[in-house]
Amino acid sequence: MGLVDDSNARSAHVQCGGQALQLRCVCSLRTPRTAARETNQPLPQDFHTVPQPGLGHRAIHEPRGKVLGGSSSINAMVYIRGHALDFERWAHDEGARGWDYASVLPYFKRAQNHSLGADAYRGAKGPLQVKQVDPVTNPLFDVFEQAGVQAGYRRTTDVNGYSQEGFGKFDMTIGPDGTRWSAAKAYLRTAPRDRLTVVTKRTVKRVALDGKRAIGVVLDDDSVLRADREVVLCAGAFGSPQLLMLSGIGPGGHLKEAGVGDAVVDNAGVGANLQDHLEVYLQYKCTQPVTLYPVGNWTLRYLHRRVAVGLEWFARGTGLGASNQFETGGFVRSRAGVRHPDVQYHFIPGAVLGQLEFLPLHAFQVHVGTLRPTSRGSVRLASLDPKASLRIDPNFLGTEEDVRDMRAAARLADEVVQQAAFAPFRGERIRPSAAEVGSIQSDDVALDAWLKASSHSAYHVRCAPALCACSS
Repeated sequence: MGLVDDSNARSAHVQCGGQALQLRCVCSLRTPRTAARETNQPLPQDFHTVPQPGLGHRAIHEPRGKVLGGSSSINAMVYIRGHALDFERWAHDEGARGWDYASVLPYFKRAQNHSLGADAYRGAKGPLQVKQVDPVTNPLFDVFEQAGVQAGYRRTTDVNGYSQEGFGKFDMTIGPDGTRWSAAKAYLRTAPRDRLTVVTKRTVKRVALDGKRAIGVVLDDDSVLRADREVVLCAGAFGSPQLLMLSGIGPGGHLKEAGVGDAVVDNAGVGANLQDHLEVYLQYKCTQPVTLYPVGNWTLRYLHRRVAVGLEWFARGTGLGASNQFETGGFVRSRAGVRHPDVQYHFIPGAVLGQLEFLPLHAFQVHVGTLRPTSRGSVRLASLDPKASLRIDPNFLGTEEDVRDMRAAARLADEVVQQAAFAPFRGERIRPSAAEVGSIQSDDVALDAWLKASSHSAYHVRCAPALCACSS
């Protein structure tokens, strides 16, 4: 563990949640909330945005992991690095020195233990287990990859390697035993016990300051956990700015308005620049009985198949239960002139209702999302209680450019599904239905209305602390 690699250093890790049960991957293609529900523990911390004008004034669910490992203990286990050119932009255009791709790649490799071994982009000696499923567990995964090539895109062998762009297999944070490999499992379990103290079920109220210097954290019983070297705040895109603002670090006007008082450090960037990936599902009936429907639903007719998946996984850590069912996907550019991919597709051989339950029929879906929204939002305090809700406003689809890009992403996804590779499997379009959108390819008004009524968070919130040199 990096924080205790120094033999003279001791570290304390504070988590407001508890320890997770041993999370396996049975039906883990579901959303983080469902993964948490399967553990019988209240693992997610349920946040909701303020009503979003760009999404029909809906409040959007934004769960975070309230458990050791944070959201890596409840997420969908897809392992995706940022594109190399994004790191280059941060370093060379936006002033984030040391964040160029050549500088961060060694850390990605150092963290990783990839099932395919080491190469120029992959690591094989790190604590984080990463794998690809080969052969895939469902024929539709290969169909999706083939259809992407038929639509004119390249095939990529490693979306985290030399070329992200194209269609290919996705990496997942699942170990060789078929279990979820969270950050807690990768780092906390392997850290020297004599130099790491893990404190669970305690809430941090604020950062303890000596003037403008952080000297520790104040816990919920007002005791102070003091630090001799440094305080590392990693409570996520919601929790980190919340704790900074509760500590008097943030936009001065808002801190006074919220009741914190005068700012210790008046920094307008704290809680600003909030971004999130928006996502929507295109769903189609499948004309052949090859989807996850029989094992994704509790139906008496297929109960034996669902039980068989669980037994294989418990006994050997293999089979459908050892996959997150996001085995293939794609990265494409939404239009000419875009420097590198700005659209991501996940494919699953099943279709869900909302984000929890499978539709009771054979179907498949493409998760459609844009990667670099131009809309910017904010996180603001709604209370001085660190356990209280926040005013979260991602400003989804707040610009015409973001609406245009989501429209283009949906159309390109539908083009892929219309390729010859899908012909033996493609049935009627379910979402959007023909009544909702007559033609995905030509009806701008209806498609935009459906996107605004149906899109949701991909749970990739970021950038709200905004403390680096590039935001000062």
